[in-house]
Amino acid sequence: MKAEEVDQKYSAPAVVQAFEILTFLGKPKNKKSTLTEISNGTGLNRSTCYRILQTLVTLKILLYNEETKKFSLGPYLIVLGNRASDLIDYMTIAKDYMVKISRLSESTCSLIQRIGDEWVYIEKTIPNSPLSISINVGQRFSLNAGASGKLFLAYMPEEERNGILDRIGLKKYTQYTTIERDKYISELAGIRNQGYAVSVNEHIEGITGLSFPIENKLGELEFVITVFIISHLKKEENFTQLINEIKQITKELSSFF
Repeated sequence: MKAEEVDQKYSAPAVVQAFEILTFLGKPKNKKSTLTEISNGTGLNRSTCYRILQTLVTLKILLYNEETKKFSLGPYLIVLGNRASDLIDYMTIAKDYMVKISRLSESTCSLIQRIGDEWVYIEKTIPNSPLSISINVGQRFSLNAGASGKLFLAYMPEEERNGILDRIGLKKYTQYTTIERDKYISELAGIRNQGYAVSVNEHIEGITGLSFPIENKLGELEFVITVFIISHLKKEENFTQLINEIKQITKELSSFF
């Protein structure tokens, strides 16, 4: 929405302009942008744009990199997002289901969203169990990392997936990580068919990730739920019952999206 499109009797131009900047930087292709790029992209006057950017940086709503001269969304938005999530019905519903999964698996459960070429924790449930693993909401990883990344890539159209792999490649996080592209893509096809992804020591040694899709009514991937298990405590061949039970829970959760 442009500033001139807002009903003037209710309009506070600086607020509308700040929102335009946040919306611009919120798009994956613009996530790190210079003053000139933001000014051109939003249509805001350069001096006005600069003043608003400096204010947003001061408030920690934006970050500014002195070396690259680029702005990006800042850490305080994560705090606001966490507070907002408490007010959104589907996030409340999602957390209820995550608690079920944590209790069932006796393990940490996370709700994950894709942002550009990365995935990020947006919610977590940690059971009262010595088997739980600590994670941080807001923490980001590349889409080539772990079971969560594999699930996002598996649900993408081939052209989009290949474009991402061309950009970020495959990184060898541990000795168990697959970096042969043909082998990795072959695994993605299997993941889409079976409806979940597994990563055993591939992202972080000693940790097994089980990832499940949360789809909307169009069959599009909205979120990923990932369970983190200490690898030596549960062997992959013993996951069958747990996976089937979690698939039923996440299928039910998907009906709300």
